[in-house]
Order: sequence, then C-alpha cells, then structure tokens
Amino acid sequence: MNHGPTLVDNNILIGEEVRSNSEATVFAHNLFVDCSYQYNPDLKRRSAYYTPHTTKAVGRKTGTAQDEKWFNNIFIRKGLDDVKDAPGYKSDYNIFLEGAGKSSFGDEHSIVDPSETGFNLESHPLGVTIRFSMNDAVSRLKSPWVDTHLVGVFPTVRQTIEDRFGNPIKVDTDINGKKFAEPVAGPLADIQQGENNFEWTLIHKNISNR
Repeated sequence: MNHGPTLVDNNILIGEEVRSNSEATVFAHNLFVDCSYQYNPDLKRRSAYYTPHTTKAVGRKTGTAQDEKWFNNIFIRKGLDDVKDAPGYKSDYNIFLEGAGKSSFGDEHSIVDPSETGFNLESHPLGVTIRFSMNDAVSRLKSPWVDTHLVGVFPTVRQTIEDRFGNPIKVDTDINGKKFAEPVAGPLADIQQGENNFEWTLIHKNISNR
C-alpha cells in the first residue's frame, strides 16, 4: 500500500479491471479497453508514509479512497461512470468511446463519443499488434500537459509527481519513447483519425497509420 504519488502512464490495458487499495494515483496517457476501476481498501493494514525523498517516517494510515486522478486517457467500452466520488478525485481531458461513460465528479472538457473503434489485438510469436479506428475526437480534445501544475500537491505526503531526485515530472513522451509534439489523449504520439496499426516485436517496432 502506498500513500505517496504514483504515476501510471503510457500503458495499454485490456480486459482486466484496475484495482486500487491506496491513494494519490495519477493515471495519464493510458488506453483502457474493457477495463473498469475498483477501489478495494485494506482496512487491516496501516502503511507508513514518509517525508518526500527520505526514510523519515511521518505517520501511518489505512488505505483511503482519495486523490486519484485521470488525465489524457482513452477509454473503450468501459469508463469511469461507476466510480464513486471521493475527496480529491479529479478527471478531465479524457476520451470515452463505444459506450464508455465519463465520471460523475469531473470530465468537464472530456469527450464522450459512441463511435466504434473496431479494436483488435493479435498476438504472434515475437510480439503483438493492435488495430483500431479513431474519429476526430483526438484532434478535437485540447489536452494539457500532465505535469506538476496540473496534478498539484497531494495532501497526505505534501508532494507532487517527482522523480527520485525531487525533480518535477512532465509526461512528454509516449509508450515508445517518442516525444509528444503536443499533448494528446492516449499512449501514442502518432495516433490519428482513421485506422491505426501499431506493432511491437522483440526485434523491431513497426508503426503505420492510414
């Protein structure tokens, strides 16, 4: 269990629910396909939290539903509509497709669109290929940079998203390590309107968009 900030960025998560029993998790630039979110606190455990970047214990507490944040994600078929509000929960600048619903506590700038993506995953001996279609939702959504300014400071540990040296983090690269020219929803800087094909292999990486 962790009470300090946790950044979960640039992932493609398919078919399994995301479970949390902590607080202060930032989900940014992920692609969630058929993934729900469940908060399951461990009330029998009291975890320590520390002065940022030290081993000096400040206190202990049980898991608490608070301060989770969702920015610049794409949700397909399942979204955040079943997530109950809690202190510090924030969600915005996400795209919800194929019946995925936005949160009840945010998503003022997010886009909800019923368009079908035809998402498909193919596994092969040396890797995996994903294919899906996008409409103009990515270009219509004016996403901000996910950085310390957007995320803010988490009250329990009085810390924002930082590296191990205390330097502020800005999510400016995608799942392949490519720099975002400007922030867009999802984990792929090359995502565009139309058909998107992305292949990852143990030998090399092929990316094509049409």
